[in-house]
Amino acid sequence: MASARLALARAYARSGVLAGVAAVVLVLAGVGTAIIDQTAGAAVTGLRDRVAAAAGADGAVRWEIRRSTDPEAQAEAGAAVLDRTLPAETIEWERSAESAPVPIAAATDAADGIDTAAGSEPDGTDDSPETRLVLLADPAIAERARLVEGVWPDAASADEASAVVPTAVHQGAADALGLAIGDTIELVDRRLQIVGTWLPDDARAPSWFGEPLVATGSADGAAGPFLVDEPALDGLPVAVRVRWTATPIIDALTPDTARELTGDFARTAPALAAQPGIGEDGLSRLGGLPATIDAATAGLDAVRAITPLPLLLLAAAGIAALGRLGTLLAGARRGETVLLRARGAATRQLVGWQAGEAAAVGAPAAVLGAAAGELGLLLLRPGEPRSLAIAAAVAAASVLVAVVLLAASAWGEARRPVTRSTGDDSGRGTRAAALGGTILVAVAAAVSLWQFRLYGSPLVRTADGGTAVDPLAVLAPVLVLLALALGALACTPFVSRLLERVASARPGLVPSLPLRQLARRAPMFAAASFTAMLGVAGIVLTAAVAGSWQRFDADAAALATGGEVRVVGAADPAAAAEAAAALPEVVVEPVVRREIRVGPETATLVATGLDLLPQVAPGLPDDVQDAIGAIEAADASLLPVAIDERLSAGTSAGPGDRISLRLGSADGTIDARVAAVVQAVPGAGEFGVLADRAELDAAVTEAGARTPSADELWIGAADPNAVVAAFDRERPGGAVALARDASSTASLVAPAITALWLGAIGALAAALAALIALAAALGSSRRGEVLVLRALGAPAAMQGRARFAELAAAVGTAIVLGAAIGAVAAWATAAELARAAVPGAPAALAPAIVLDWWPLLAALGAFALATAAVALVAARAVTVAAGRPGREEVR
Repeated sequence: MASARLALARAYARSGVLAGVAAVVLVLAGVGTAIIDQTAGAAVTGLRDRVAAAAGADGAVRWEIRRSTDPEAQAEAGAAVLDRTLPAETIEWERSAESAPVPIAAATDAADGIDTAAGSEPDGTDDSPETRLVLLADPAIAERARLVEGVWPDAASADEASAVVPTAVHQGAADALGLAIGDTIELVDRRLQIVGTWLPDDARAPSWFGEPLVATGSADGAAGPFLVDEPALDGLPVAVRVRWTATPIIDALTPDTARELTGDFARTAPALAAQPGIGEDGLSRLGGLPATIDAATAGLDAVRAITPLPLLLLAAAGIAALGRLGTLLAGARRGETVLLRARGAATRQLVGWQAGEAAAVGAPAAVLGAAAGELGLLLLRPGEPRSLAIAAAVAAASVLVAVVLLAASAWGEARRPVTRSTGDDSGRGTRAAALGGTILVAVAAAVSLWQFRLYGSPLVRTADGGTAVDPLAVLAPVLVLLALALGALACTPFVSRLLERVASARPGLVPSLPLRQLARRAPMFAAASFTAMLGVAGIVLTAAVAGSWQRFDADAAALATGGEVRVVGAADPAAAAEAAAALPEVVVEPVVRREIRVGPETATLVATGLDLLPQVAPGLPDDVQDAIGAIEAADASLLPVAIDERLSAGTSAGPGDRISLRLGSADGTIDARVAAVVQAVPGAGEFGVLADRAELDAAVTEAGARTPSADELWIGAADPNAVVAAFDRERPGGAVALARDASSTASLVAPAITALWLGAIGALAAALAALIALAAALGSSRRGEVLVLRALGAPAAMQGRARFAELAAAVGTAIVLGAAIGAVAAWATAAELARAAVPGAPAALAPAIVLDWWPLLAALGAFALATAAVALVAARAVTVAAGRPGREEVR
């Protein structure tokens, strides 16, 4: 019982430092839980959002083969393979059959009985091309389409005697052909009767595979689809193909199951081809779902270059703070430890007491922190999967770290001899050990940074073509911070002594007394100084990584898409251009994009109106903007062009050099002069050539070649997403619109950047907790000094100013050094981390180091204000203690 009372009394006497321990554990548990759980949840949500955003064929995979003479056996064979190779938990598939376009013999109006020959007007004239119909058998169509009028074919009764086949027609095709319920259409060997009209619920849905016919009801001279029961496809005079269309179950996707799906897709086609009864006529695999999943998982792999950084930064700051607080606690108890040891206390008893203190204050703080982290995620990121196991594990690890570090500091102090030598008192052994640790960390940082720069990122290629995080390179940013912070900390005593000598020549206690205290009590101030340096350095590094990634991602997306909206795949470019021009607040520019030959290299020519390019493609990199000016200012006797760096290297061509552009065997060759070299040409990928479209037309005409037609549209818009939505609804000319967001990595990388900010802010919070503990420890351990100074006539206000100056000088110096350390670490690693986070960026595009200023200034400002408040409270406590009348205590 006496032992328990003594342990409680010891804890109460150092309650300020133990409160700092509890605060650090709370930060570690709360922020650590938020980082890990948010990163895991965001990876799943980002993957699902990316795959769900894929429209049409990009969100599905399809296997096609000619319909056999035994369709039932073929259907059973296909189902057996797909059920075996595709996991039902994450993928669903449907079978359908579609005919090639079938010529119309005649159509009969049910209202007046007039027959109209295919391709003829009611008056018998023939001034339109022959109309063909596409027949579709799809048993599951009712799940993704709606009836406009009438019934589905399977609900209608067929007239076998007259060989009438009931059909439901796409409403767009019915409008285009003037068909209504009850009308009949004569084919070569059968008659269709319209029993219903329908429209797709969402023509962009992957299950429709992006077919223009489904979107509009007509495409490439064919109308439809005309939905029939599958037996109606027997004996058609045209080819009929069976399709198995697979789409993912979005809510069941995880990064692991998504990676497994790509392998399942690759195995399915060979399995189908080898299955008896499937047929042997042209099995093919279509669709972009594997590429969509690969792109999404590649983005998640890229995120792994950043995700360890916030945890490492938080862990480093938390461990440093707890270690320094343990040292501070042991140093404050040095006298009582010697006394207890002299009176027979065992080392394990002293260690057990301090470990128990750490567990007692750390466990409630860890539980509270983990709960706060989970609650914050539920409020800020609802709908994401959460794991209580993660919260429990982080809380337990935080408490364990606190217990181990405080127990280790107590063991180290208790193991010191009761009778100390001069070397023990001077701390030379401790300083030697600290110097050795600093050297070891510096060597580890140098090796890790060398590995990091060698690979260009923490990610490395594995033998199977995937990516993995290199365990040494991923430590480089944090090890650089630790090494520089430890080096700066090792130098601070010498700087403090120098400043002390300078200040001692000046009259008055301030600033001589504060600087003398900083020099004499360097180990105590090291707890707050080191964690403050690490926290500030971490926030500067975070701002550099975040700003560099944002700029690099924006540049890469602009170069990949070109315009704010890019319209491609139009079967009728004129219709697409007309529809785009009709949209509000847009600037539309046709673009010629085609493959050419430049010397030994195959390149992509992009020609557009350069005068409008800044309007349709704002935000292009600066070198592209400069290249536009160079082209416009160049001599037009030869076609002025800009080429990218890779093409320049491959052809040994630079500004002012003459090159030949071979447009194709039928289009001839034109001469051009290089006006500028850029890192990458927008919309071209690698090996690109940029030219003005009007000047290209003039050069082609002068060379006697065929003028190239525009292949796509670039659109500048006040609301790019509204333009994309309009094209998705109408699909003018069968075109597909892509916004820059589709090429951005923001949906996958932004949560990792948020986690990085959380880790850096957590490091600052740990530094603040260490400062509070330092202020409390100074207040309790230097009470006698306050009384002595008061007895010597030092005014209370002056003593308060001296204490404020001590803390302000220590933390202010740490902030300045931390900012410098963060800048050095950012210079060494930020650009590589930004590149690693954008895996699809052109190789020649170099990331620039850019700071995300507003969050940086806000974080540093809040930290400076909080530390100033702590210093003011500590100074106020000294002022009150020095001015309080009563019995003076001499120690």
